[in-house]
Amino acid sequence: MERRLVVLMAETPVHAGGSESLGAVDLPIQRESATGLPVIWGQSLKGALRQLLRDTIGEKPDEIAVFGSPPPSAAAEDGADQGGADQRGADQGDRSLRRGSVSVGDAQLLLFPVASLRQCFAWLTSPLLLGRLARKAALLGADHRGRLDIRPGQGRATGTAGWAGPQVFGPFVSQVDDGGAAAAGLGAAVAGLAPQFEFTRSKLATDIVTVSDTALSTASKMATDVVARVQLKPKEKTVEHGPFYSEHLPVETVLTAVLASTEAAHLDALGVLLDGRPMQLGGDETIGKGVLWCRVLDREQLDAAFGAEVPAAAAPAPAAAKPAAAPTPAAKPSPTAMAARRRS
Repeated sequence: MERRLVVLMAETPVHAGGSESLGAVDLPIQRESATGLPVIWGQSLKGALRQLLRDTIGEKPDEIAVFGSPPPSAAAEDGADQGGADQRGADQGDRSLRRGSVSVGDAQLLLFPVASLRQCFAWLTSPLLLGRLARKAALLGADHRGRLDIRPGQGRATGTAGWAGPQVFGPFVSQVDDGGAAAAGLGAAVAGLAPQFEFTRSKLATDIVTVSDTALSTASKMATDVVARVQLKPKEKTVEHGPFYSEHLPVETVLTAVLASTEAAHLDALGVLLDGRPMQLGGDETIGKGVLWCRVLDREQLDAAFGAEVPAAAAPAPAAAKPAAAPTPAAKPSPTAMAARRRS
């Protein structure tokens, strides 16, 4: 089984819709039931990849061979659009479904951006998220070289030297410890996984803070974008429906997923299609939402990212050598003591 790691970074707010409303939010995003963390389910990601393949001009792999047959209703619509001839699978009388070679995993959260009083914002991660990335790397046979092993202290956070001290992260305040070489190594590794933009990579190298799993779950529920919308009457321009509230993953959110296949050529073709390019996913496409930058990495590329050298700007400064203590001068006797010695 061949595997690739897909890294997604939100260029715009992203709405991958959940199944039911949540409190005052009518259209929430997809979340894991156990942790409450944002996620993009594999079926949503697969649908976006299928559409991207359809929209691609030029040489591309066969859609059904890669992703399998579309649902019967979708296949019927395709056949109707093409004058009654189904060009995507077997003939119209054959309702059997073919299995695709590529398996698309859930896109799980890796980094969540939150507002801060330093450097505008920081990316938060947690031991749970780093552990998941370590397991994904193990599936690809890559060695993360201990760079995902950061564990902050109880009730505290860990970051690079510039973040040491009390910091405001979205809805809460946290005491951040200087993670030294471990924090700098994590930043260098994640920067190697990110899209090819130099500013983004340099910020990732220094502005990732590891918090507790509970703190991250709380931040991911309180720091998403919630937008109020209304539908207007065409002529009067007064409200016909609404307001209703939709939730979005914020810009700069980073997620990771695993693609697996028995056909390495199909994964290579998807890598050419996706790597370094934007992809459209989720709802609200007509109002500019749902654009994500993609990277597709194999085992060798993952090894290179985890083995990346720490930039000099992110490396912890060596401890300054303390100056040698000056010799203590011999204590001089007081005038009273000298007079007493003369009398004796």
